Amino acid sequence: CEKGGQWGKALVLLADMALARVHLDAISYIAAISACEHGSSWQNSLALFSIMSGQFPEPSGIPLGSVINACRTGSAWVLACNLFH
Repeated sequence: CEKGGQWGKALVLLADMALARVHLDAISYIAAISACEHGSSWQNSLALFSIMSGQFPEPSGIPLGSVINACRTGSAWVLACNLFH
């Protein structure tokens, strides 16, 4: 999903995993965030990052960089800048 920017499929897969009660780890969220980044879906990458941050208090810089890049690509500069604070 990530390489093809198929963020919709990534979100469906993540939701299906949650419904099946599969443990969603940080890598699951990072993969979905990255797919959203490559698919220029900054709103979804930001939402996933928010959920991930609530579950994993110290997320790595990888998802943050992906969200910032997705916001930049989507011309959401203000949001991208606010993520630094």
